[in-house]
Amino acid sequence: MTSLTRRDGLAAIGTAVSAVVLGANASEAATKVAAAFDDRNVTWNTLEGIDHLWYHVLNVDRDQKVVDLLLKFAANEKVVLHKHHADYSTFIIQGELRLYDAEGTLTEIRPTASFVQKPGGGAPHTEGGGAEECIAWFSNKGTDGVIYEILGPNGETLGTLGLPEFEALMQAQDEPVQPIIPG
Repeated sequence: MTSLTRRDGLAAIGTAVSAVVLGANASEAATKVAAAFDDRNVTWNTLEGIDHLWYHVLNVDRDQKVVDLLLKFAANEKVVLHKHHADYSTFIIQGELRLYDAEGTLTEIRPTASFVQKPGGGAPHTEGGGAEECIAWFSNKGTDGVIYEILGPNGETLGTLGLPEFEALMQAQDEPVQPIIPG
């Protein structure tokens, strides 16, 4: 038997009400309601020179060599050409993440709730949101060296981000919202 939380129940009611009100567009309404993510409590940050992307570092664990972060990609835009050097996992929280090869050809679409694990060292690519902003959780694992390599239009290295850089970014950002513990 599955039990729903109060929040799940309210979301389901909201989906049902939207479906009734919108009639023929009920399925679309249900999808939009279910896919909404309230990111008002996330303090988004930017990196100079990287347009269409916002980040929030969740955790840097030097001992485990793990960097967890939220990334928000602008709708219908692409970020800079880059390469992943660390193994990583992604979970799409909102929207869809679109991946493009170095020539700009769409190669993959990751919809809301999709989860992938990939090894580091793949081909250079760009990423961006689909019709709406994409919010994704990225977990980068297993290296104390380069995690992301930012590339120029001719494939030249413009910069790198590794554990020390993500640790500095995390320390420079606002503290994340903390859980409330009743007592």
